[in-house]
Amino acid sequence: MEPKGEHLKNDDSREKIELGRAWKNAAGSQFRYYMVFRDGNNLPPGAVSMSQFVEFVKEL
Repeated sequence: MEPKGEHLKNDDSREKIELGRAWKNAAGSQFRYYMVFRDGNNLPPGAVSMSQFVEFVKEL
């Protein structure tokens, strides 16, 4: 999990999401990567809101 503040919804975050996906794929099927923002407004593609993340964790 990589928590982010609202001021970080930008192109740099999009690049880090891609890097996180690459790490997850290299690390193996038991690992996950999530970039998490407090709310779900204007999320960069691949990022999730805190409420979505909580639901993902409940399913583990």
